[in-house]
Amino acid sequence: ASSSSCSSSSSFCMPMIINVGSSAHLRASSVFDGYANDINGEHGKSFIETIPDIPDSDLSTYAQSKLAIMQFSTLLRHQLGSNRRDKINNSNEQHVTNDETRLFPPVRIIDAHPGLVWTPLLRNHIGNAATDMLQKTGLANWIYKCPSEGASAIVSAVDYYTSREEPSKSSDCGASTEEMPSKEQIYFVNGRPGGYAASESRDLDASSRLWKEVILPEVEDLVKVPKGWGAE
Repeated sequence: ASSSSCSSSSSFCMPMIINVGSSAHLRASSVFDGYANDINGEHGKSFIETIPDIPDSDLSTYAQSKLAIMQFSTLLRHQLGSNRRDKINNSNEQHVTNDETRLFPPVRIIDAHPGLVWTPLLRNHIGNAATDMLQKTGLANWIYKCPSEGASAIVSAVDYYTSREEPSKSSDCGASTEEMPSKEQIYFVNGRPGGYAASESRDLDASSRLWKEVILPEVEDLVKVPKGWGAE
């Protein structure tokens, strides 16, 4: 998800990316656990192709996917968390500086866990008997959030920064030093910042490996990736 955080009395809107995390990531120590170490060397297969086509009965793959999302956030924070000048290849591009670059503002990167939500994934995991019992007793409504409540917990991260950003003397990109996003992890849980996240989710080396071995091979033929992007 993406949004922008704007103060009503300020003309600056800081771009924001919110990746939906989960406490399930705490169950995974690595995105690559259980898979080949040399992904690209296995008959030219991509990482995605090495994942067994079997039901994720213990949600271990789900846990790894959530760890992967949070590691991608870590990479984004290091790549997008400060002012950047990107080369402009199109000579007709507007707002180009003399050295043929455009100044892009920093982007705030947030991980957000909505809490326990009564989703089809959860119901399929616990089975029909448990699902029926929780629904008939009303415990499902008491223990779990409905999907709209889970979505609200994610969107609350936008509201949190919108209500706190005040107008101030701006730098050449429009953001003050105080407004600049940190490269430190921002993790919302149940609509509040400061949630506990595994150290693996902040591991920059693991995040770079995720980019090189999993994400890049899947997207490099679909989108134009800036040279050197993701390298640390």
